[in-house]
Amino acid sequence: MTALVRAASLSSYENLAASLGLDVTRELRRVGLSRRSLAQPEALIPYLSLIHLLEHSAAAAACPDFGQRLARLQNLGVLGPLAVLLRHAATVGEALSLASSYIFVHSPAVRFVLQDVAGRPTQVDLCFAIDMPALPPHAQTLELSLGVMLQGLRMVCPGEAQPLLALFPHARQGPLASYAESYGCDCRFGAERCALRLWRRDLARPILSHDPHVRAMAETYLAQQFPAPEQAVADRVRALLRHLLDAGQASQRHVAEAMSIHPSTLQRRLAAEGWHFEQILDELRRDKLLDLLRPVARLSLTQIALMLGYSEQAALTRSCKRWYGCTPSALRKDEAYLVKNASMRSANLP
Repeated sequence: MTALVRAASLSSYENLAASLGLDVTRELRRVGLSRRSLAQPEALIPYLSLIHLLEHSAAAAACPDFGQRLARLQNLGVLGPLAVLLRHAATVGEALSLASSYIFVHSPAVRFVLQDVAGRPTQVDLCFAIDMPALPPHAQTLELSLGVMLQGLRMVCPGEAQPLLALFPHARQGPLASYAESYGCDCRFGAERCALRLWRRDLARPILSHDPHVRAMAETYLAQQFPAPEQAVADRVRALLRHLLDAGQASQRHVAEAMSIHPSTLQRRLAAEGWHFEQILDELRRDKLLDLLRPVARLSLTQIALMLGYSEQAALTRSCKRWYGCTPSALRKDEAYLVKNASMRSANLP
Protein backbone atom coordinates (compact mmCIF):
# COMPACT_ATOMS: atom_id res chain seq x y z
CA MET A 1 0.00 0.00 0.00
CA THR A 2 1.12 3.57 -0.70
CA ALA A 3 2.19 5.95 2.08
CA LEU A 4 1.26 9.55 1.32
CA VAL A 5 2.67 12.95 2.24
CA ARG A 6 1.42 16.50 1.75
CA ALA A 7 2.54 18.04 -1.54
CA ALA A 8 3.79 21.05 0.44
CA SER A 9 6.90 18.95 1.13
CA LEU A 10 7.99 19.84 -2.40
CA SER A 11 7.44 23.56 -1.99
CA SER A 12 10.05 25.44 -4.09
CA TYR A 13 11.10 22.22 -5.85
CA GLU A 14 10.16 23.56 -9.28
CA ASN A 15 12.19 26.75 -8.82
CA LEU A 16 15.25 24.93 -7.50
CA ALA A 17 15.16 22.23 -10.18
CA ALA A 18 14.75 24.79 -12.97
CA SER A 19 17.62 26.89 -11.60
CA LEU A 20 19.86 23.81 -11.87
CA GLY A 21 18.90 23.23 -15.50
CA LEU A 22 16.52 20.33 -14.96
CA ASP A 23 13.43 19.74 -17.07
CA VAL A 24 10.90 19.97 -14.23
CA THR A 25 8.00 18.42 -16.13
CA ARG A 26 10.11 15.44 -17.17
CA GLU A 27 11.50 14.92 -13.67
CA LEU A 28 8.01 14.95 -12.18
CA ARG A 29 6.61 12.66 -14.86
CA ARG A 30 9.42 10.20 -14.24
CA VAL A 31 8.04 9.53 -10.73
CA GLY A 32 4.35 9.72 -11.61
CA LEU A 33 3.80 13.34 -10.60
CA SER A 34 2.91 16.50 -12.48
CA ARG A 35 2.95 20.22 -11.88
CA ARG A 36 -0.72 19.88 -11.03
CA SER A 37 0.30 17.43 -8.30
CA LEU A 38 2.21 20.23 -6.59
CA ALA A 39 -0.26 23.05 -7.21
CA GLN A 40 -2.28 22.21 -4.09
CA PRO A 41 -0.04 22.15 -0.98
CA GLU A 42 -2.70 20.23 0.96
CA ALA A 43 -2.95 17.52 -1.69
CA LEU A 44 -1.47 14.12 -0.90
CA ILE A 45 1.20 12.51 -3.06
CA PRO A 46 2.96 9.13 -2.77
CA TYR A 47 5.92 9.41 -0.40
CA LEU A 48 7.94 7.09 -2.61
CA SER A 49 7.45 9.50 -5.52
CA LEU A 50 8.92 12.30 -3.41
CA ILE A 51 11.88 10.14 -2.40
CA HIS A 52 12.65 9.04 -5.95
CA LEU A 53 12.19 12.59 -7.25
CA LEU A 54 14.75 14.07 -4.87
CA GLU A 55 17.30 11.30 -5.41
CA HIS A 56 17.06 11.44 -9.19
CA SER A 57 17.05 15.25 -9.28
CA ALA A 58 20.23 15.35 -7.18
CA ALA A 59 21.94 12.92 -9.55
CA ALA A 60 20.64 14.48 -12.77
CA ALA A 61 21.68 17.98 -11.71
CA ALA A 62 25.02 16.80 -10.29
CA CYS A 63 23.91 18.53 -7.09
CA PRO A 64 24.59 16.18 -4.14
CA ASP A 65 23.26 18.72 -1.63
CA PHE A 66 19.89 19.05 -3.43
CA GLY A 67 17.86 18.17 -0.32
CA GLN A 68 19.73 20.73 1.77
CA ARG A 69 19.23 23.45 -0.80
CA LEU A 70 15.53 22.72 -0.96
CA ALA A 71 15.29 22.90 2.83
CA ARG A 72 16.91 26.34 2.81
CA LEU A 73 14.08 27.52 0.54
CA GLN A 74 11.40 26.22 2.89
CA ASN A 75 10.25 26.89 6.44
CA LEU A 76 7.82 25.64 9.06
CA GLY A 77 4.95 26.72 6.82
CA VAL A 78 5.25 23.50 4.80
CA LEU A 79 3.50 21.79 7.73
CA GLY A 80 0.33 23.78 7.01
CA PRO A 81 -2.15 23.98 9.92
CA LEU A 82 0.29 22.13 12.17
CA ALA A 83 2.68 25.08 11.86
CA VAL A 84 0.11 27.39 13.48
CA LEU A 85 -0.10 25.11 16.50
CA LEU A 86 3.68 24.93 16.89
CA ARG A 87 4.20 28.69 16.60
CA HIS A 88 1.80 29.29 19.49
CA ALA A 89 3.02 26.59 21.89
CA ALA A 90 4.30 27.81 25.24
CA THR A 91 7.80 26.34 25.08
CA VAL A 92 10.13 24.60 22.65
CA GLY A 93 9.50 21.32 24.46
CA GLU A 94 5.73 21.69 24.15
CA ALA A 95 6.06 22.52 20.44
CA LEU A 96 8.14 19.39 19.86
CA SER A 97 5.68 17.26 21.82
CA LEU A 98 2.78 18.63 19.76
CA ALA A 99 4.73 18.01 16.56
CA SER A 100 5.28 14.40 17.61
CA SER A 101 1.57 13.95 18.32
CA TYR A 102 0.26 15.60 15.16
CA ILE A 103 2.95 14.88 12.56
CA PHE A 104 0.59 12.29 11.02
CA VAL A 105 -1.29 15.30 9.59
CA HIS A 106 1.72 15.84 7.33
CA SER A 107 2.20 12.12 6.65
CA PRO A 108 1.18 8.99 8.58
CA ALA A 109 4.56 7.51 7.61
CA VAL A 110 6.61 10.13 9.48
CA ARG A 111 7.96 9.50 12.97
CA PHE A 112 9.13 12.53 14.94
CA VAL A 113 10.26 11.87 18.52
CA LEU A 114 12.61 13.04 21.28
CA GLN A 115 15.11 10.43 22.50
CA ASP A 116 17.57 10.51 25.37
CA VAL A 117 21.27 10.50 24.55
CA ALA A 118 23.02 7.59 26.24
CA GLY A 119 25.48 8.83 28.86
CA ARG A 120 24.59 12.48 28.23
CA PRO A 121 21.62 13.42 30.46
CA THR A 122 21.92 17.12 29.55
CA GLN A 123 21.33 16.41 25.85
CA VAL A 124 18.42 15.09 23.79
CA ASP A 125 18.00 13.97 20.17
CA LEU A 126 15.16 15.29 18.04
CA CYS A 127 14.73 12.31 15.68
CA PHE A 128 13.12 12.01 12.27
CA ALA A 129 12.30 8.72 10.54
CA ILE A 130 10.13 7.41 7.70
CA ASP A 131 8.21 4.29 8.68
CA MET A 132 7.80 2.42 5.40
CA PRO A 133 8.79 -1.11 4.38
CA ALA A 134 11.66 -1.62 1.93
CA LEU A 135 12.65 2.03 1.79
CA PRO A 136 14.90 2.87 -1.18
CA PRO A 137 17.94 5.14 -0.69
CA HIS A 138 16.53 8.39 0.70
CA ALA A 139 19.43 10.52 1.92
CA GLN A 140 18.10 13.59 0.09
CA THR A 141 14.72 13.27 1.81
CA LEU A 142 16.35 12.94 5.23
CA GLU A 143 18.54 15.98 4.65
CA LEU A 144 15.53 17.97 3.45
CA SER A 145 13.49 16.91 6.48
CA LEU A 146 16.22 17.63 9.01
CA GLY A 147 16.76 21.02 7.39
CA VAL A 148 13.06 21.89 7.66
CA MET A 149 13.06 20.75 11.30
CA LEU A 150 15.90 23.16 12.00
CA GLN A 151 14.15 25.97 10.12
CA GLY A 152 11.12 25.39 12.33
CA LEU A 153 13.21 25.42 15.48
CA ARG A 154 14.79 28.71 14.45
CA MET A 155 11.39 30.16 13.64
CA VAL A 156 9.74 29.42 16.99
CA CYS A 157 12.85 30.29 19.01
CA PRO A 158 15.03 32.59 16.89
CA GLY A 159 18.68 32.85 17.88
CA GLU A 160 18.32 30.75 21.02
CA ALA A 161 17.85 26.98 20.61
CA GLN A 162 20.78 25.94 18.41
CA PRO A 163 21.64 22.29 17.63
CA LEU A 164 24.85 20.81 19.00
CA LEU A 165 25.10 18.15 16.33
CA ALA A 166 23.33 16.94 13.19
CA LEU A 167 23.22 13.15 12.83
CA PHE A 168 22.78 11.31 9.53
CA PRO A 169 22.49 7.53 9.05
CA HIS A 170 24.00 7.81 5.55
CA ALA A 171 27.36 8.83 4.16
CA ARG A 172 28.13 12.47 3.44
CA GLN A 173 26.38 13.56 0.22
CA GLY A 174 27.68 17.02 -0.55
CA PRO A 175 30.49 19.39 0.46
CA LEU A 176 31.07 20.10 4.15
CA ALA A 177 30.54 23.80 3.47
CA SER A 178 26.94 23.06 2.44
CA TYR A 179 26.29 21.16 5.66
CA ALA A 180 27.77 24.04 7.65
CA GLU A 181 25.48 26.50 5.88
CA SER A 182 22.41 24.30 6.30
CA TYR A 183 22.78 23.16 9.91
CA GLY A 184 25.30 25.51 11.53
CA CYS A 185 26.80 22.77 13.68
CA ASP A 186 29.03 19.70 13.51
CA CYS A 187 27.66 16.83 11.44
CA ARG A 188 28.12 13.11 12.02
CA PHE A 189 27.59 10.59 9.24
CA GLY A 190 26.83 6.87 9.48
CA ALA A 191 24.98 7.50 12.74
CA GLU A 192 22.32 5.16 14.10
CA ARG A 193 19.58 7.76 13.70
CA CYS A 194 18.64 10.91 11.78
CA ALA A 195 18.44 13.66 14.37
CA LEU A 196 19.31 17.11 15.66
CA ARG A 197 21.01 16.99 19.06
CA LEU A 198 19.93 19.74 21.46
CA TRP A 199 20.70 20.83 24.98
CA ARG A 200 17.89 19.51 27.17
CA ARG A 201 17.61 22.93 28.83
CA ASP A 202 16.54 24.38 25.48
CA LEU A 203 13.25 22.49 25.74
CA ALA A 204 12.19 24.91 28.49
CA ARG A 205 12.81 28.01 26.37
CA PRO A 206 9.62 30.07 25.94
CA ILE A 207 8.22 30.77 22.49
CA LEU A 208 7.67 34.51 22.15
CA SER A 209 4.78 34.12 19.71
CA HIS A 210 2.88 31.95 22.22
CA ASP A 211 -0.83 32.73 22.33
CA PRO A 212 -2.85 30.24 24.41
CA HIS A 213 -6.09 31.19 22.66
CA VAL A 214 -4.70 30.60 19.16
CA ARG A 215 -2.96 27.43 20.36
CA ALA A 216 -6.27 26.03 21.68
CA MET A 217 -8.12 26.92 18.47
CA ALA A 218 -5.39 25.37 16.31
CA GLU A 219 -5.41 22.12 18.27
CA THR A 220 -9.21 21.96 18.15
CA TYR A 221 -9.08 22.47 14.39
CA LEU A 222 -6.52 19.69 13.93
CA ALA A 223 -8.51 17.33 16.12
CA GLN A 224 -11.67 18.02 14.13
CA GLN A 225 -10.20 17.97 10.64
CA PHE A 226 -7.47 15.34 11.02
CA PRO A 227 -8.58 12.45 13.22
CA ALA A 228 -5.68 10.47 14.66
CA PRO A 229 -5.00 7.05 13.09
CA GLU A 230 -6.52 5.26 16.08
CA GLN A 231 -9.82 7.14 15.78
CA ALA A 232 -12.96 5.99 13.99
CA VAL A 233 -12.40 4.81 10.44
CA ALA A 234 -15.24 6.99 9.11
CA ASP A 235 -13.64 10.10 10.65
CA ARG A 236 -10.28 9.25 9.10
CA VAL A 237 -11.93 8.74 5.72
CA ARG A 238 -13.62 12.15 5.96
CA ALA A 239 -10.33 13.86 6.82
CA LEU A 240 -8.51 12.20 3.92
CA LEU A 241 -11.31 12.88 1.44
CA ARG A 242 -11.25 16.60 2.21
CA HIS A 243 -7.72 16.70 0.79
CA LEU A 244 -7.95 13.99 -1.85
CA LEU A 245 -11.04 15.64 -3.30
CA ASP A 246 -9.01 18.78 -4.02
CA ALA A 247 -6.37 16.66 -5.74
CA GLY A 248 -8.90 14.80 -7.89
CA GLN A 249 -8.16 11.52 -6.07
CA ALA A 250 -11.39 11.00 -4.13
CA SER A 251 -11.75 7.31 -4.80
CA GLN A 252 -12.02 4.41 -2.39
CA ARG A 253 -8.75 3.08 -3.77
CA HIS A 254 -6.87 6.31 -3.06
CA VAL A 255 -8.25 6.54 0.49
CA ALA A 256 -7.38 2.90 1.16
CA GLU A 257 -3.83 3.51 -0.07
CA ALA A 258 -3.49 6.50 2.24
CA MET A 259 -4.56 4.29 5.16
CA SER A 260 -2.30 1.41 3.99
CA ILE A 261 -5.16 -1.08 3.80
CA HIS A 262 -6.94 -2.92 0.97
CA PRO A 263 -10.09 -1.23 -0.42
CA SER A 264 -12.24 -4.19 0.58
CA THR A 265 -10.83 -4.00 4.12
CA LEU A 266 -11.71 -0.31 4.22
CA GLN A 267 -15.27 -1.04 3.18
CA ARG A 268 -15.64 -3.77 5.84
CA ARG A 269 -14.39 -1.43 8.55
CA LEU A 270 -16.72 1.33 7.44
CA ALA A 271 -19.64 -1.10 7.37
CA ALA A 272 -18.82 -2.15 10.93
CA GLU A 273 -19.33 1.50 11.93
CA GLY A 274 -22.55 1.79 9.94
CA TRP A 275 -21.10 3.71 6.99
CA HIS A 276 -20.49 3.25 3.28
CA PHE A 277 -17.70 5.02 1.42
CA GLU A 278 -20.02 6.58 -1.17
CA GLN A 279 -22.22 7.96 1.61
CA ILE A 280 -19.29 9.83 3.17
CA LEU A 281 -18.08 11.10 -0.20
CA ASP A 282 -21.61 12.25 -1.07
CA GLU A 283 -21.85 14.30 2.14
CA LEU A 284 -18.51 16.01 1.55
CA ARG A 285 -19.40 16.81 -2.06
CA ARG A 286 -22.72 18.28 -0.90
CA ASP A 287 -21.04 20.64 1.58
CA LYS A 288 -18.16 21.59 -0.71
CA LEU A 289 -20.55 22.48 -3.53
CA LEU A 290 -21.91 25.40 -1.51
CA ASP A 291 -18.42 26.90 -1.16
CA LEU A 292 -17.63 26.43 -4.84
CA LEU A 293 -20.87 28.10 -5.91
CA ARG A 294 -20.19 31.30 -3.99
CA PRO A 295 -19.49 34.29 -6.28
CA VAL A 296 -16.04 34.79 -4.77
CA ALA A 297 -14.98 31.39 -6.18
CA ARG A 298 -15.69 32.49 -9.77
CA LEU A 299 -15.89 28.95 -11.09
CA SER A 300 -17.89 27.59 -14.00
CA LEU A 301 -20.22 24.65 -13.40
CA THR A 302 -17.95 22.49 -15.56
CA GLN A 303 -14.99 23.36 -13.33
CA ILE A 304 -17.01 22.65 -10.20
CA ALA A 305 -18.11 19.27 -11.53
CA LEU A 306 -14.48 18.29 -12.16
CA MET A 307 -13.35 19.56 -8.74
CA LEU A 308 -16.00 17.40 -7.08
CA GLY A 309 -14.88 14.35 -9.01
CA TYR A 310 -17.76 14.12 -11.48
CA SER A 311 -17.02 13.06 -15.05
CA GLU A 312 -19.72 15.35 -16.46
CA GLN A 313 -21.79 18.34 -15.44
CA ALA A 314 -25.02 16.38 -15.74
CA ALA A 315 -23.98 14.17 -12.84
CA LEU A 316 -23.42 17.27 -10.70
CA THR A 317 -26.86 18.58 -11.62
CA ARG A 318 -28.52 15.30 -10.60
CA SER A 319 -26.74 15.32 -7.24
CA CYS A 320 -27.58 18.98 -6.60
CA LYS A 321 -31.28 18.33 -7.24
CA ARG A 322 -31.14 15.41 -4.80
CA TRP A 323 -29.39 17.48 -2.12
CA TYR A 324 -31.06 20.86 -2.45
CA GLY A 325 -34.08 20.32 -4.70
CA CYS A 326 -32.80 22.59 -7.45
CA THR A 327 -30.12 22.90 -10.12
CA PRO A 328 -26.62 24.29 -9.37
CA SER A 329 -27.48 27.41 -11.42
CA ALA A 330 -30.56 28.09 -9.32
CA LEU A 331 -28.67 27.46 -6.08
CA ARG A 332 -25.91 29.85 -7.15
CA LYS A 333 -28.45 32.67 -7.49
CA ASP A 334 -29.46 32.30 -3.83
CA GLU A 335 -26.43 34.19 -2.52
CA ALA A 336 -28.03 34.85 0.87
CA TYR A 337 -28.37 31.11 1.48
CA LEU A 338 -24.78 30.42 0.41
CA VAL A 339 -23.39 33.14 2.70
CA LYS A 340 -25.55 32.05 5.64
CA ASN A 341 -24.52 28.41 5.19
CA ALA A 342 -20.81 29.35 5.05
CA SER A 343 -21.15 31.39 8.25
CA MET A 344 -22.91 28.57 10.09
CA ARG A 345 -20.22 26.06 9.15
CA SER A 346 -17.40 28.47 10.01
CA ALA A 347 -18.91 28.94 13.47
CA ASN A 348 -18.26 25.27 14.14
CA LEU A 349 -14.54 25.65 13.38
CA PRO A 350 -11.91 27.63 15.21
